[in-house]
This record gives sequence, C-alpha cells and structure tokens, in this order.
Amino acid sequence: MSYQSSRGLRDRAAGSLGSTPVLLAGALLVGALCGALVEHKPSTAEIVAVCAGAVIAFAMLGERAFSWAVVIVAVLPWYPFIAESAEAPIVKQEVLCAAIAAAPLAPWLWSLALGGRRTRPSRGALLLGVLSLGLAILVYENLHSLTRLIAAGIVGYLFIGVAFLCARRFGRGQAWLAASFGGLVILGLMGADAYLRAPGNRVGYFTGYPITYGALVVGLMPAGLLFAYGRSRLLTGALAAGIAALLIFSQSRSSWVAVTVVLLVVAIVQARAGNYRALRAIVGAVVVLAALILGTSSLHRIVEEKLAAKQASSQSVTHREWSYGYAIQAIGQQPVFGAEEPGFSANESVQKTAIGAIDNGYLSITVDMGIVGLIAAIIPIGVALLVIGRCMRLGVTPAYELSLALGVLGMAVVAIFYDSFYWAQIDLLFGAMGGILSTRLASIARPAPSVARKPEPAIVAFRPAT
Repeated sequence: MSYQSSRGLRDRAAGSLGSTPVLLAGALLVGALCGALVEHKPSTAEIVAVCAGAVIAFAMLGERAFSWAVVIVAVLPWYPFIAESAEAPIVKQEVLCAAIAAAPLAPWLWSLALGGRRTRPSRGALLLGVLSLGLAILVYENLHSLTRLIAAGIVGYLFIGVAFLCARRFGRGQAWLAASFGGLVILGLMGADAYLRAPGNRVGYFTGYPITYGALVVGLMPAGLLFAYGRSRLLTGALAAGIAALLIFSQSRSSWVAVTVVLLVVAIVQARAGNYRALRAIVGAVVVLAALILGTSSLHRIVEEKLAAKQASSQSVTHREWSYGYAIQAIGQQPVFGAEEPGFSANESVQKTAIGAIDNGYLSITVDMGIVGLIAAIIPIGVALLVIGRCMRLGVTPAYELSLALGVLGMAVVAIFYDSFYWAQIDLLFGAMGGILSTRLASIARPAPSVARKPEPAIVAFRPAT
C-alpha cells in the first residue's frame, strides 16, 4: 500500500471517528460502562469517565487537542474555590492524577494511532527520557506501591518529562496561542468571581494556592497576549489590565517579580532586533498599568502593604532564610541523588517550622532528588533560555517561539521563591511548552538578506535587412 493511500485511510478513519453517530454511540457506551462502575466502584468510574471524555474530545480537536488538554487540566479548579490557606483537592487524588496523566498521554497516543507528524530525535529529549524513567523507578522503589505514589502528590514532577516528550509530536502547530488565551480567560473569570465572593481573601486558592495561580497566569500570559494582539488592540489592553489586577489581588509578590523580569527580557530582545515600535508599546503598557495601580485606591493599598518595610521581618521572609540554610546543608551531605524521595524536604520543613515547603523550587528538588533530579526538572527551562539567547544573538523576534519561552521564564522566576515543581499544573506547562520549543529551536534563524534583482536585458526584436 502506498503512503498516499495509507494516509487517506487514516484521514477517513479520523473523519469517521469524529462523526456524530460514532460520538453518540461512544457516549452511550461510556454512560453504560460508568453506570456499572458507579454501582461497584465509584472512584474507578470517575477515572474512566475522565479518560473517556478526554478521548472523545481529542477526536474532535485533532492536532489542537494537546495544547487545549494541558491548559484546561492546568487551570481547572481542583481545590476549594475560596479558602484562607492551602487545602486538599475537592476531588479524589486518583482523579487528579488521572487527569494529569491523560492531558499529555491521551493526545499523544491518539496522534500516534492516526499516524501524525514525526519529530526528529534529539540528545536533550533522549537525556530527559532516560532521567525521567530512572527517577520514576527510583521513587517507586522508595515508596513501594503505586497507591503511596499517588497519595504523595508528586505525580506532576514525574510528568514533566512525559509532557516534554509528548509535546515534541505537536511542535508544528499554532494552537498553543488560542489555548493560552482561553486558559487566561478561565483564570480571570474564576479570579473575579473569587474576589467578588470574598474581597478580603487572596485570589487563587482554587488552583491550590495564590502563588500557584500567579505562576499559571504568568506562564500563559505572553502567548495569550500574542493571540489577543492578533485580533484587537483593545482586547490586548483589556487582557493586560485584567492580568495585572488579578495578579495584584492574588498578592503573589513572586509573580510580580516574574512579570517584571519578562518585561525586561522582551524589551531587551526587541531593542536588540531594532523593533523600537514594539519597545514603545511595551513602555506604554507599563505606564498605563502603573497609572492603574496608583490611581486605584484598593490596588495601591495592596501593593503598598506588600512592599512595606515591615514585610522584611514577616514569617515568609524568616522561613525563606531558614529554607536556604537548611537546603544548602542537606545538599552538601547528599548532592547526587539527594534523599531519593520527592517531598522529603517539605516533611522536614513542616516538622521544624510548621510550614510544609522549602521556599525555593530548585533547592527543594535538589534536597529531595539531588542534582540528577534538578537537571530533569530544569531541562524545559534550559530550552527556553536557549531560545531567548538565540533570539538575542541573531537579533530576531519570532513571536510564537518567544512567547512560549517567556512563559517558561516567568514560571522559572516564580520557582525561585516557591516550591513550584510539586504543583502538577505548573509542571504540565513547563514540560509541554519546553517540548514544543525543543522542536522549533533550530528554525530560529536570521532572516536572509533581500537580494536586489538585476535588471533583465532588454529583448530587441531582430529585423532582417530589406
């Protein structure tokens, strides 16, 4: 069978799978299966329902399924909507882990079955695959059971590599921009609702913690703004103002720092490329947002409180100082593989300080899994830094690649102040965005200089002599 004929069969199969009768039959079959499972084992029924719903959605979305699946799982309210401290998920841990696993794996398997695009292998992807597999085996050996692994809440960390490798199959698509915009809209609507319900509370507990919320907003912000910019300047301004307001109401200072770093980096890249029009737009946006903060009493009060000098002696700052001292000492004792147990540093912290986290994601991972575990976690960040460095060196600004790299950079900055790598939503974004960038890095090149065309010689008609 020729390649064209086999591809035609796959296309017809994909069309039939996405047709209404098949979807209706699939829905009836899933309904009957879930009904039977609910009667005997409700938790298993929930997992099957999530997976089956995801598969049907992927049949309808096609190549866009991966980006939308990752973003939706990342922004859904898995935790109590309004709270005053971090609380347990409102769904069972098994369901949350199933959604985390299905987000990258189900679209990848679907694309594999339908013969989607192939991606050339790379040394970085191979290294991450080996490290992820080795770390998963090591963690499983220490916990001795899959149940304990799920209950530990560390599945997201192990799925950084999975999301990275799966994303490499979808590197040529442009769906990430629309998915990021949709994710920001969802986070914005939920954040506005949470603020209206409890104006005195921090916004973002529905993602687990307000700093997690801030990291998700910062990670999706560049791609979402790029999508809005391609539609309307007014839409872009409204989205930027909404992002600024919600980040302030989340009271996540690490996210404010991340946004500042992202703005500085994009300004430097645009200046290096000579895009002074874009540079003026960035400066104008900063001025407008500063005027919004200074001109709105509630926003100004929150910023003033968070930046006040008395914060230097707050509990968070004191705990961060303890975290650095403890982590450096522990890493010095076990530098290569660490304690060989994700979450070990958090357990030590809650026993000694009553705060269950080391306030630095990089130190936390290194204490728990050593330098090997840290390398596995930061490979997507390294890819993003390579993209930014290449853009600066060549003086180019590829919008799609740069937006993803800036999103990863923003989340990486938040991880300096927060235990980011144990929040599955952030891990999914890290892995997926880094994997897509890894397939597009080689395409970033200086545009070829335009060569002036030489004038063609005039064609003179030959007239025979008379």
